[in-house]
Amino acid sequence: MARSETMPGTLQSVSLVAAGVMFFLARALPEGSNQECAANDAAGGSACPPEVDEVGLLQRAREKGPPLGVTLSGGSCTGGNGDPYAGGYKPCCEGLQKCLGDWHDTSTWSYLCLSSCGHEPGPPPEPQEGAGLSTCPKPVSLKSKSSIWNVAASSHSCQSSDGIRGDAGYACADSSGAVDWTSIYVDMESVGNKVGCFVWETDQCQYPMKSVKQIDFDVEWEGCDNLWMAPLWTFSSPWSPHTNRQGLSGEVDFVEECAVPSVNTNLGCYDAGQGSGCVDSQHWGRGSSSNGPQHLTMVLDSQGNLEVKLCTMDKTSCKTVASYSRYLDIVYPTTDGRNNVYKFMSDVFNDHGGDGGWNGCRAVRNPSTTCKYAVRNIKIESNSNVPIFEDPNSKCYVLNSEASVATHRRAAMSLPSNFSQASQVSQVS
Repeated sequence: MARSETMPGTLQSVSLVAAGVMFFLARALPEGSNQECAANDAAGGSACPPEVDEVGLLQRAREKGPPLGVTLSGGSCTGGNGDPYAGGYKPCCEGLQKCLGDWHDTSTWSYLCLSSCGHEPGPPPEPQEGAGLSTCPKPVSLKSKSSIWNVAASSHSCQSSDGIRGDAGYACADSSGAVDWTSIYVDMESVGNKVGCFVWETDQCQYPMKSVKQIDFDVEWEGCDNLWMAPLWTFSSPWSPHTNRQGLSGEVDFVEECAVPSVNTNLGCYDAGQGSGCVDSQHWGRGSSSNGPQHLTMVLDSQGNLEVKLCTMDKTSCKTVASYSRYLDIVYPTTDGRNNVYKFMSDVFNDHGGDGGWNGCRAVRNPSTTCKYAVRNIKIESNSNVPIFEDPNSKCYVLNSEASVATHRRAAMSLPSNFSQASQVSQVS
């Protein structure tokens, strides 16, 4: 579902009218919009982005920069959704207000230029015990420093006058109160305004895919019909910088409602010249319900072949839902000597599109959605004796699989007692 920093999106332009000091924002009308998109526009939605030739132009995430910044000729003022204090103060453009808020749900307050300060986010509602899914009986605040998740800074695939929001996100605790800090629970019923771009990332817990043997997690959702949501996906930046092809980006969309309303595992490898080496977008679920909790496993074998399996929770019954032959030898992050790090993402895109993914995924704005989803027990198994995250004091350590931790302990115990001392002496000399 992810996206790139370089992928083309809907362009916005601004012209300065010489007769006065007012600025008028003009947006180019889309060409070739499909009927579904046009119907949404007629109902009051935003103008649809241009059509694309490939469904593979799914979501792409941009690392930095305002998600809906407007660039003005001469740079004399700050456009919509921009920070007026970024890089030196520039006042908000005509018709915009300087609004103070906790825009990224991180307890850090800052200013944005918006059409109205009435959209300033307030504190998120208190999560109610028992209101979650079966895998998340007790939602708790996601703001803890122990959580691997943070609200993303931006998104290339979703644009909103409210910027990126995180007020619908929580972590999950079990009935005893023990919190799974790898978890993310998104409850769209918990927010009054359900239109927006809700995006979370694990920016502080990034990992090298070349070191991965297996990734596991549990997922469950209800009421996510007609909504471009992706409970869990992963990507590396920069995103396919030379080709703009998802199949070469390395992105893995483990669970994504794309194309709406089907839920798939999307790799985009169809556009990477893999032929029979690509199994993708198998339509294994529906947005309406996951029919209870499910377990997914991604495996990378010693030849770099990638396979994603959908399993029952007890893992006794599994089926392959996606595969990519020679994945590590083909995708940008792991070729030509690179070993670029990846991060996990989770999002609901429910405003309007920023690139071709909106049309490609048949996304619509759904102001009355009651979608809930939970991702839990995310674990990464290393392909060596060293776990992916070595520091036991790091928040990311909880992502290590039990197998990786146990292997590391056994390897450490098997070292001769004088190994550590000898190693230190060698380093000093």
